[in-house]
Amino acid sequence: MSLSNNNDENGEQDLSDGWSKVEDEGQSSSLSDDITRQSLNVTGESDKSVRNQSTSYLSSRANSWIVRWTVPEIESLMTLYCKRRNVGYEQDKGWLEILGKLLEFPFDKCNLFNVFWAITTKYIPRSPKMFDLLRLLMQYHDPQLCSFLDSFKIQASEFTSFWLRTLLCLNMDDDLCNLLWDRYFEKGDPFLIFFVSLAFVQSVKDEILLLTERDKILNLLKDIPSKMTRDDLTDLLEICSVHLNLTPISVREDFHCMLFGSNLLDECSEQPLNRLICLSISAQELYKRAIDPKITNSNFSYFIIDTRPQKSFNAGSISGAFNLNAETIVEDPDKFGFAMSSLLKFKTETCPKDHICFVGSGHEEEDQFMFMAISRFLHQNLEHISYAEGGYKALHSILSETGNLQKLSNHFTKNDCIECKNGPMTVQPKSEWKKSFLSLLKKSVQIKQPKEINTKENKSDLLKHVSTSERIGNKRYRNIQSVFSINEEESLSSDVDELQISSPSQMKAKPKEGERLKWNEIIKKAEIIENFEGEEVFALEDRTLFQYSSPSKDNRIPCYIALSRTHMHIFQKVDINEGIVCSSMRHSLASILKVTSKRRFPEFLTFKFGYELPTGETHVSHVHYFILPKAGECAKAVKMAILALKPYAFDRNQS
Repeated sequence: MSLSNNNDENGEQDLSDGWSKVEDEGQSSSLSDDITRQSLNVTGESDKSVRNQSTSYLSSRANSWIVRWTVPEIESLMTLYCKRRNVGYEQDKGWLEILGKLLEFPFDKCNLFNVFWAITTKYIPRSPKMFDLLRLLMQYHDPQLCSFLDSFKIQASEFTSFWLRTLLCLNMDDDLCNLLWDRYFEKGDPFLIFFVSLAFVQSVKDEILLLTERDKILNLLKDIPSKMTRDDLTDLLEICSVHLNLTPISVREDFHCMLFGSNLLDECSEQPLNRLICLSISAQELYKRAIDPKITNSNFSYFIIDTRPQKSFNAGSISGAFNLNAETIVEDPDKFGFAMSSLLKFKTETCPKDHICFVGSGHEEEDQFMFMAISRFLHQNLEHISYAEGGYKALHSILSETGNLQKLSNHFTKNDCIECKNGPMTVQPKSEWKKSFLSLLKKSVQIKQPKEINTKENKSDLLKHVSTSERIGNKRYRNIQSVFSINEEESLSSDVDELQISSPSQMKAKPKEGERLKWNEIIKKAEIIENFEGEEVFALEDRTLFQYSSPSKDNRIPCYIALSRTHMHIFQKVDINEGIVCSSMRHSLASILKVTSKRRFPEFLTFKFGYELPTGETHVSHVHYFILPKAGECAKAVKMAILALKPYAFDRNQS
């Protein structure tokens, strides 16, 4: 094996002095046990938790291991290992499987421990988030395969758990595993196991796509390593090398501390990898690849899509970037679709190998549009899609601090640049920016400004993972049958807690201040198909909840709900006598996740708005509560409007 046995920065333990004192194998096992424990600096009895949990396994493997190693010696080694890492023994970690493999090699006692320590701390991912990262990498390099597995709700942990935890020593032929380990340790890249796993799955992609039963797919995936041959290994490593070179370096920089190392105190544990819509790259990497002229030798280039409004784009942008205003995905879906198709056609004809990188504004409210645009691209099964963390805001800060703002295109007048007006900012640390997406999805319930457009994804697009022919059955939309329901237990408290209110003061029932409109003129417009009068209800500032039977007048505002073909509009009454209103909020009908009424209070309706990630997880971003005299008619009108917008959104037998 090519693995070095010297001490290293990860805390590899050198026990040459202690292990050299162990007596020859001819001594009695009891004496050998005492000397071994003493040599390993383990006083008294071995850790009972390790002894009890590992002895049965050690005994079962003893016959297959080289006879010069006794069970007490191996037990003492594991005891020392657990004490040095300050952890308890866990059988599903794969430690004994790796140790059993190492016992087949002619290591002396001190080198055995050092090699075992190096492998388990340098090369074995230690966080459950390794499965989330593997899925993101699969989505980046093979979105079709990733979407197919998602459609069957097959998670990476179901078939790669022992691949990652044991470096395939239990899943492959011994000779083949030895050869793989030699190449693996020679390269010295701990992330290689992710790309080996990805290459395994891709090797049977054609077979997988033909299967229609979840169990058969899982069985096929689990058996991949055992069917590999020496000839396959060469192709496997070539594929891994290609994927490694085509993966953003940010993956290693951002996730190494979370997945590898001897310190089990995971300081990066809050990184929500399972909530990321796709891989993200750092603003620093984008700068090096897209702006810095010194970087000429690169494995790939970025096709940059700037999703900010055109006015912001014209005031400063990355040279060579293309503007795709993501706000049009809500304002004019047809226009967005045409622009997206044209942009993709241009990319295919001019730079088909470039990776797509989305750049938003860096402000949460605006970046919601960017995530919606990314979803549209992901559902096209396009490879190599990522977004720049921190967006234009973070990139502008880097250029400002280094005095390189002149490298931006059209950045001539500081008065036109929003970031220049806002002044310098501090780029978020690596461990902080990853929390922003989670906080975005759990945005506090609040009253928006009059002209603000709610940014909810078209649910019919978000839920479409694979083509119709690849689906089980013909249902294109998931969980739509539960959009409308009558609920006796659901309360406002659960909605408030779910969204984690950060600004309770904004929940007070306070009329909007904005452009005054005449209600009679609004309902005469051709696009308004239905309208309902009632009251919008808000939570108290101290987050106590009203009783549904008698909500406080202080928590209600007279309002109207108007339905168009694509949107639900909320207007608040400003002057009841004169019929004057102002726009409170506009939601896309496609963003409605659930409409709930109460048996005891049928006039009370709850509307939940949000969107669903490609993983299938639903995120609620806004909740509105109304008291409507015609609540039943309103719910029916909303349902019919959604049905007209998405004819296959409901089951045929649903009323």
